[in-house]
Amino acid sequence: MDGFPTDDDEEEGDGSDKEMGEDAEEGDEADSLRLQKLAAQARAFRANDDDYDTDDDFCDDEELQSPIDEVDPFVFFVDTIKVMQASDPIRFQNLTQTLDFHYQARANGVAQHAEEQKLKRER
Repeated sequence: MDGFPTDDDEEEGDGSDKEMGEDAEEGDEADSLRLQKLAAQARAFRANDDDYDTDDDFCDDEELQSPIDEVDPFVFFVDTIKVMQASDPIRFQNLTQTLDFHYQARANGVAQHAEEQKLKRER
């Protein structure tokens, strides 16, 4: 009476709920059939895709070596910095002065590590 539906109003319906239920079931069946077709297509795609997935395509070949394998990146970095320091000391000083204390400490740590790596290679 106040504009809101009551339980009595719902019972007086003309049976449209029943029709809607049947429509919903037909829609569910159609959706179900479509999902089954998509699942079958996915299985077929995976079956074809398995032929191309081999471990040989993406394996690490330990026997493969290149000239850069022998270069230690830390030693290379420190040697480059030393060359820059010797060839352009003012530029080197300007670069190192702008570094924060933590970065200077890290650079020193890298230099120490590089020296250790050089000693290991020389042995």
